[in-house]
This record gives sequence, structure tokens and C-alpha cells, in this order.
Amino acid sequence: MTAFIILHYKNIQDTKECIQSIKKLNGAKKIVVVDNATLNEKERIEFQKEVDDVLCLKENIGFAKANNEGCTLAIQKYKPDFLVVINNDTIIKQKNFLEKIFKIYQRKKFDILGPKIICPEKSGSVNPYRPLKNINEVDEEIQYQKKLAKIYQNSILYFLLKIYIFLKSKIVSPPIFKNGEKEEQNVALHGCALIFSQKYYQKHMDIFIKDTFLYHEEDLLYNRIVKEHLVSLYSPEIEIIHKEGGSLNTLFQKKDRQKLLFRTEEIIKSLEILKKEMAKE
Repeated sequence: MTAFIILHYKNIQDTKECIQSIKKLNGAKKIVVVDNATLNEKERIEFQKEVDDVLCLKENIGFAKANNEGCTLAIQKYKPDFLVVINNDTIIKQKNFLEKIFKIYQRKKFDILGPKIICPEKSGSVNPYRPLKNINEVDEEIQYQKKLAKIYQNSILYFLLKIYIFLKSKIVSPPIFKNGEKEEQNVALHGCALIFSQKYYQKHMDIFIKDTFLYHEEDLLYNRIVKEHLVSLYSPEIEIIHKEGGSLNTLFQKKDRQKLLFRTEEIIKSLEILKKEMAKE
């Protein structure tokens, strides 16, 4: 049996579409919705009619901690063979999705599996992705994000950046995006859709490193994979559609600069945590 953990934040329509796509899949499954303190009582009751569990958190505790809460509930209550942790702005169309996971596990005995992730505005798959592999790379990214934060804090600099990006898009053709065409092992996997085997969660009841609020959970997982010699696997045999950014768009709506500043500040916090984890023996 497979347990699905869906992290919900405000965007009810996306969550409903995600749930309906899972319910159409062949095979035994349980669905747990984790709400980051946004559902009212009527909405909670409505979701409870559609899924096995609705876990309503008292406050927004972010991506890693909230997903950990949902995974713990599923593990203790159902003891699933696999945990599928997915964003609410995802859709699964392969009816034999669960059967494929079982077959891949029989062949590879993975700890963590990542699917082909299809985004409407991109070609190829966003999986696997390039992680930050050492402290020097993390430091460089921190400095880059700090420069961006200064730009987002200044309305004039932000306006000039928007002009620069617009002009660049008119002059430079976007690169052809090719990724995810073949199976790869021991790679970093995108956080919008991750499949954890029982082999993994028997070692780590905290599925994610719990210190972050948003961003770079994938890099922290990859750091764990490398240090503990776990098996991560990307397989294009399974597919998920990712709409991208639904929850943040709902939160900020048209306040683009505020959204970008929030994002950058959270990225910097997560990078500092990643740096500390990398420094550990």
C-alpha cells in the first residue's frame, strides 16, 4: 500500500485536482492532506469526505516540518510500503503509477525515487536537478541571493532589473531544455514529488531535515544521501505534472517584489542550514 502526503496551503482548487488524480490511480492507497493553518471548518469537513486523513496544523510551519507531520501520521497509522510526498499543484495521469513504483523498487531497492516532472512551460523534466555539492558552492549562492535581496528591497533597482530581464529575453533565445531522458542513480531529486521507501523511513522518521521553512530541502536530502550512502533514483518511467508556484502565487497575488524578497530571504536561511549540515562529520 502507498500513502500520499499532500501539503495544502490556501490553493483549494489545486489540492482538489491533485486528490482527484490520485483517487483515479489503480492500486491500494491512502491520502493524507496536511493543511498549513489555512482551512476553515467547512473546508476541512469537505476535504475529509474525499481523503483518508486531514491534518490541520495550528500554524504555518513550512514545507519540511509540515510534510514530516503528515508522514509520521501515515507511517504510524498505515505502515505503507511507500510514502509519496507531493505538492498540491501536481497531477498524476498514469493509472498504473503505483504498479510502476513497485516494479522499480523490486529492481533497484531505492531509498528515494523521483519521477519525471513535466511543467507546462518547459520541455524535458526538472528532474534530476543540479544540487549544491560543497560549502564553496553554498557560499557563492548565499552571496548571490544577498545581492538579489538588496535589489528587491529597492523599487528603482527592481524596476531596472525587470527592464534588463525583458530586454535580454528579446535578444537571447532561451536554451533548449533537455533533461530526464534516462534513468539515473545517486542524483538530487526535485522536492515537488518524492517517493520514499519503507527502507528509508525506517532509518529516518523525520523524512526531511526539519530546520528549514522553505527552499533547498532537496539539497539537504542529497547531502544526507551522500553521507549515508543511500540509494536515490530518478526514473522517467513514472510522470507527474507540476503547475509550479501555486501556493506562493495565492499568498502574494500581484505583489511581485514582496514575493521575490520573501523567497530570497527564505533561500538564504535554508542555505545557512545546508552549510551547517555539510560541515558536520
